[in-house]
Amino acid sequence: MNDNTKLIEDFIFQLRKAENTKKAYQRDLEVFNRYLSKVNISINDLTQPTVQLFVSSLENGSVKNTKEKRYSPSSINRIFAAICMYCDYSNQRDCVKDIDINKPSHISKQSPKSIEIEDIETIRLRVANSKKPSSQRDLAIVDMLKLTGIRVSELVNLTKDDIKYDKQDKIYYIHITTSKGDKARAIPIHKNGFKYIARYLDSRNDESEYVFISNRKTKLSTRSIQLMLKEYDITPHMLRHSFATRLAREGNDLSMIANMCGHSVAVAERYTQPTDKQKAEAIAKAFTLK
Repeated sequence: MNDNTKLIEDFIFQLRKAENTKKAYQRDLEVFNRYLSKVNISINDLTQPTVQLFVSSLENGSVKNTKEKRYSPSSINRIFAAICMYCDYSNQRDCVKDIDINKPSHISKQSPKSIEIEDIETIRLRVANSKKPSSQRDLAIVDMLKLTGIRVSELVNLTKDDIKYDKQDKIYYIHITTSKGDKARAIPIHKNGFKYIARYLDSRNDESEYVFISNRKTKLSTRSIQLMLKEYDITPHMLRHSFATRLAREGNDLSMIANMCGHSVAVAERYTQPTDKQKAEAIAKAFTLK
């Protein structure tokens, strides 16, 4: 462990942030640390040119990610934000002033990444037909994310007591009590949609309170779910966005979508943004001779 790593760990330790957020800051600062280590510079002895050269290296591709690919503008801005926080903590604010950095388009104007329902069904088939011992659980996870749009952090904390069944209406209610921004809510799933989740829960013979557990009967981590879904080229966020986008395309009220996603209405408006495919189809339809 070099000195910079220890300094970064001390900074992360004192942050009053969610664990996932702290881990993200640490990963981003370690990118900066690897750059500084090559020239033997302490993260507590920065200069404005040092930070500028690092940002420029990210933007021109001379510093690449772990997959040897260039960082996207949003990733570069996220890394720079972590550096700014560290410099504020270490009284080096002048080091991050007047840094030339390309700003991505504002997130509120971006249409979130989602996948079409046909692609989700293909993924469900792949999961169901995999030879993994966890395939039944993995399919249940995909269905829960697809049908509720909950965050992965909410999914890992979901307990059996959070699920209530209404026999009269044949609807399961998924109660989210540990939510970002304390936005507790209940999301309904029809009995037919809940089939594979119920099948997974009925197959369990453990005493765990959690809805989804590891092969060792312990609580799942958000990272383990992200890695599982990565095998099928999707992320939890993509399923969450697909849930909201599907509801928006069907003309559902934005306040209802916001309520089910634990968002504000302003954030939910992002899901009404048309995709490039929809734009192309609209243009083709408008200029087709009848």
